[in-house]
Amino acid sequence: MNRRMLRLAAVALAFGAVWPTGCAPGESGTEAEACISWIYLETPADAVEQSDAVVRARVIDEAGTRPYEVLTSTTFTVEVDEWIKGSGESEIVVASLPRSCGDTGDSMADAAGGEPVVLFLRSTPEGWETLTPFQGVVEPGPDDDVPEEWPEP
Repeated sequence: MNRRMLRLAAVALAFGAVWPTGCAPGESGTEAEACISWIYLETPADAVEQSDAVVRARVIDEAGTRPYEVLTSTTFTVEVDEWIKGSGESEIVVASLPRSCGDTGDSMADAAGGEPVVLFLRSTPEGWETLTPFQGVVEPGPDDDVPEEWPEP
């Protein structure tokens, strides 16, 4: 699937797959939980192909938030060691896409302040964001490059 088709599919999935999955009483009477169906890429090489940019970098700290669909995405300051694909500044802000469906984990938060990681990025009018919340951050391979396989869960 080419990049344009993948983006269209991702947008269609994002818009079509955001739905309330449960309701509980709240101040306005109900609260809905949003779910997004994310694409799955077989290999990190597939993620490179679908990314606008790939960097080896260090996630420094939270920078703020921004909206993503009906959810909130946390943004992080990232110190870029190397642009593997694409080019840009040595420090960027990246939105870590929300997992949704009640999963509050955040791959970029887990990587903050630690060792170098590889980030698969999309460029949007709002700035950089991870390719998906599940396959946007990975530990580098043996040569500090893109690994050949995804790590075991």
